[in-house]
Amino acid sequence: MSKNQKRSLYSLIIWSTVTIIFIPLFFIGGGPRTWVLDDNRFIISTSVLVAGYILFFIMTSLMGKKKIDVIERDERDVLISRKASEITLNIIQGYVFIACIILYIIYNKNNSIPAGWMWFLGYTCIFTGYISYSAVSLILYNLRADMQ
Repeated sequence: MSKNQKRSLYSLIIWSTVTIIFIPLFFIGGGPRTWVLDDNRFIISTSVLVAGYILFFIMTSLMGKKKIDVIERDERDVLISRKASEITLNIIQGYVFIACIILYIIYNKNNSIPAGWMWFLGYTCIFTGYISYSAVSLILYNLRADMQ
């Protein structure tokens, strides 16, 4: 497994764990209607997000250390990274679109959406981006390995 594959795997583990902690935390205690009003859940969730970023940056700094402080990348890595980025962008766009349509359908008659849903969408877009990029990268690496 190359360094780039390991980084993708560790990133997938970090952000999946953060997501698994965040989602129940969001829905406990009233869900989106009380999200903005509950300082404890907000602070804990923000702490979980910050912890995820700290772990992610520690992982990337440790994985990137070589003699010349650069991760070795060849043409295959660049192509996989580009393709994973394209696919991730489409996944996030689809996620936001579908989430917005669902929220519209549910709250159309009320003419307002609880602000907690906007926080949820913001947090989960970050998680979706990191998780999907890592997962797609690993899938593409495995597909390329199978073709050789």
